Amino acid sequence: MADTFALNRREHDRQSTGLDARVTVGDATTKCTIEDISPGGAQIIASLDLSKGRHLTLNLGAFGDVTATVAWCRRGRLGIKFEADPEVLAEMVMSIAMQG
Repeated sequence: MADTFALNRREHDRQSTGLDARVTVGDATTKCTIEDISPGGAQIIASLDLSKGRHLTLNLGAFGDVTATVAWCRRGRLGIKFEADPEVLAEMVMSIAMQG
């Protein structure tokens, strides 16, 4: 029951993708994989250990850069919340999902 509640808290539907990307925190950039994405945020796989609230930039290649804040970080996976308006990101997310 708790798992169902956790899944239903999401404001936006997530789209699975295996898109390779890059994440920049301060002056450091590293490769990552986008596990899933929505207009509100994403789950990424990266060799990073970042605290909640940390700001970063996700480089999506041809789709451009998106600034985000870390919502959670566990065992090489990060949940990030995009800082831009979800309505602005909706078209980009659909394009990424179609490509993935």
